[in-house]
Amino acid sequence: MAFISFCRAKLVILMCACTVLSACTAQLKEATFLAQDNNTETIAAQTWHEWQTAFPKAKLQKLGFVASDGTKLNGLYLDNADSEELIFFIQGNGMKLSNSGIKAVERLSPLGKDIIMFDHRGLGTSQGSATIAALKRDAKEQLMFVKTKFSPQKLYLHGYSLGSFIATALVEEASVDALILQGSATNVDDWISHVTPWYTKPFLTIQIDPAFHAVDNLAILSQHYTGPLLIIAGENDKQAPPALSKHLFDASQSQQKELIVVKDADHSGMFKDNATVQSYQAFLDAI
Repeated sequence: MAFISFCRAKLVILMCACTVLSACTAQLKEATFLAQDNNTETIAAQTWHEWQTAFPKAKLQKLGFVASDGTKLNGLYLDNADSEELIFFIQGNGMKLSNSGIKAVERLSPLGKDIIMFDHRGLGTSQGSATIAALKRDAKEQLMFVKTKFSPQKLYLHGYSLGSFIATALVEEASVDALILQGSATNVDDWISHVTPWYTKPFLTIQIDPAFHAVDNLAILSQHYTGPLLIIAGENDKQAPPALSKHLFDASQSQQKELIVVKDADHSGMFKDNATVQSYQAFLDAI
C-alpha cells in the first residue's frame, strides 16, 4: 500500500536484504505500522491566526467531531465564501494538521473549494488509538457528518497515501461526486512485491497482518466504483511506485477518469508543480 510511513516497513525489508545469504522473515503489523502520538496536541490560537493569513479569501475554522465510540476527533474547515463545493481530504499515515496537513490545505486552496480535514485518531489533535477498521469507521461517520452539516452542492473525496485506501473503501458504499487518489497503490500484496528488492525475494518471507487486506483499491475500482476518478502519482515516488497508480487507472471502470504522473515528483512533492493544480481544476470543472 502507498502509505506515507511505508519507509518503516521498507526499512525492515532492506535490513533483510543485508542478510540475503540466509533466510529472513519480516513482519508488517498494524500495531507498529500506524503512526500514533503519545499525547494529544493543542494548536495555539496564535498558530491558527498565522495559518489564516495564508487564506485571505477564505475563513479557517476549527472543526470538532465525536465518533460513535465517543472518541473526540478534531480537524479544520476552510470556508471559501464563493464556493458551494467541498473537498473532504483524508490524510496519510503520520500526517496531522500541525505539519503536512496545513501544507496540503495551502496547496489545494488555489482550487477555490471548501476543504475539510481531520487528524486521524491518536494523531495530532485527535484522541484515541488507531486501527485500520477504526479509521475506516471514522471516515464513514465523518463523511455523513460533512454531508449533513455542510450540504455541499458537490462533494469530492481526496485520499492521500494511507488516506487513499480509506477513501476508496468509502466509495464502495457512499456516493460522492468524484474520487481523487494521490500517492496511492493497488493493495498490500502488490506494494510488497514492488518495493522488495529483486535480489532478496528468494530469501525473504513477509508476514502481513490480515488487517491490511481489509483495504484494497484495485478490487473496489475494478468492481464497484464507476464515478469520476482522478489519480495523481509522482514520477519518482519510491514509497508508492507510479506503476501501481497506472495499474489502478487501467483497472478502473470509471467512464470519466484521468491519471496525472507528476514529473520529478516524489511521494510528497506532487503539488509543488503548479500544473498539478491546473489539471486538478480542469478535472473538477468537467464534472
